[in-house]
Amino acid sequence: MVTRREAIAGFGALGSQLLLPGAGIAQEPPYSLGEWTGDSFAPMHAIRDGLWRTALPRPERRVEVAVIGGGIAGLAVAALLQDRDLLVLERESETGGVAKSGRWRDVDYAIGSAYIVDIDEPFSDFYETLGLAPRPVGAPVDRALTGVAGAGDPRDGEWRGAYRRLKALLRRLADSPDFPKLPIAEATNSALRLDGLSLREFLRREHIDPELFGFLDAYSLSALGAPAAKISAYAGVNFLSEINAPIYAFPGGNAAIARAMTARIARAGEGRILPGAAVFAIEPVDGGYARIGWFDARHPEAPRCLEARWAVVAAPYFFAGRILRGVDPAVTARMARLRQGSYLVANCCFEGTPPEMPYDSWALGARSFSDAISATAALPAARRPKDRSVLTVYAPFRDPRAGRARLLAGDRAALAAPVVEELRRFLPEVFDRARLAEVRLTRWGHHHLIAAPGIVATMRALPKRFGNVLLAHSDGQGMPAVESAIVEALSAVEIIKKG
Repeated sequence: MVTRREAIAGFGALGSQLLLPGAGIAQEPPYSLGEWTGDSFAPMHAIRDGLWRTALPRPERRVEVAVIGGGIAGLAVAALLQDRDLLVLERESETGGVAKSGRWRDVDYAIGSAYIVDIDEPFSDFYETLGLAPRPVGAPVDRALTGVAGAGDPRDGEWRGAYRRLKALLRRLADSPDFPKLPIAEATNSALRLDGLSLREFLRREHIDPELFGFLDAYSLSALGAPAAKISAYAGVNFLSEINAPIYAFPGGNAAIARAMTARIARAGEGRILPGAAVFAIEPVDGGYARIGWFDARHPEAPRCLEARWAVVAAPYFFAGRILRGVDPAVTARMARLRQGSYLVANCCFEGTPPEMPYDSWALGARSFSDAISATAALPAARRPKDRSVLTVYAPFRDPRAGRARLLAGDRAALAAPVVEELRRFLPEVFDRARLAEVRLTRWGHHHLIAAPGIVATMRALPKRFGNVLLAHSDGQGMPAVESAIVEALSAVEIIKKG
């Protein structure tokens, strides 16, 4: 049997083992498995891989603003320009990007992006415009689990002093003018020096105890796509600052923000969002109308084209670099080389009495997942159901390419089994008085940008305007967050309004 002390001692080496959802043959599970949600691989893989180099046909329509991508950034651009003649082209049948949700027995759960942190300016005005009032998650916000029976959160025990020192360091940085903030264009030179270090290297220099590094690896993988040794200290410190601040969550996660923006766009006029539209080419034209080549994903044999006074590419940079034509190839090559993490999300649906638990539970030493969010913890206590619950379990792959291969293979039972097995170990109280009825899996083959050291310098150097084509995606800030997407959208909107 692994003792509590042995388990805690092993967390410092967690980076060598964490988060490879188990392979192998899974037996028939005692729970049902829902159909896949998340990424649609075809035809976007064909476009990504350069198989759609066809010439653009004659344009059939003109608009003032065409937005390519209906995730948070693209929807924000369209919502802020709702009075313009605009069109949003979205490959999926539903807008939101990774900010989508599902529902099980009236419980809303996230299938991707789950919460926000910053509600100061300019974000507060933006949410107010949408009629949203972000609500802080009640205490305790999170906990760290060792998987050892009877063990408490080591941050309240063995790690108490080390964790206090980490929080003190982050408070000092947050109060400094050199905090690594958004937008990155406003960063000081001292803050930018953090970008040249890994988060782990920076924390070692600040004499943060290595016993915390296992926890920080899990956090970095879940939030930024790689362990702390492979994450920019600029991005890592920016994200870690949330441990000293409230976080805000809507039922169903950040899909609430996407739905509010979609509704605002729809109120301005019908037909302004075109679902199932796969964009394969964008050609900027100086002083004229940019051309956008696209096709209905159900009919890829019939390419189409439209013209726009402004084209806003609200798609990940690695993909945008592959569909931009007539642009400096050295620039698009740098964009295409950016690395994206791959992710499995498992929403575990329980029938029976749910335990009292915090919003987020970190599984220290787990191989198959990083953390699990209680879908009902975002609700006021009086509205939480007494006979059902959903846990949203995040399982990023340490090797994104291997993860993408497994997600593409699509063996739901083999991917779900190790997650459920470790949930029983780390959160046994969830199973004490409830039955796992269903597991609903979501695959994100290119979930978000990996914020590697140097990412801020890279994104500051890349141009975001090519004539009348603008880039507006969270990638532009080097950090995968709702706040990054909004900053990018506001920048693009300002350019368009200035003409």
